Amino acid sequence: MEAHYKTLLTLYNITKEDPKPETYKCRPREIILRQFQEWGVIQQHLRLLEIEGLIVTSLEDTLVISITSAGIEKINSGRKFVMEN
Repeated sequence: MEAHYKTLLTLYNITKEDPKPETYKCRPREIILRQFQEWGVIQQHLRLLEIEGLIVTSLEDTLVISITSAGIEKINSGRKFVMEN
């Protein structure tokens, strides 16, 4: 699995309990607390995921990240692979 998809999985795990995960506004600290990577690496992953249309980022009082329906589909389609790695 490519490293940036692990960041997508982290974002999915943060949002999956929300009734509308696509509208959940995830803050960087939520990702940082769940991944053992430097913020610079996570930023690179977020850029790649946004290019692929799997997340959307915006700047409010701080950076907010939202998973897209395509991102949720990507995780669900690769769940077996993700669980094995």
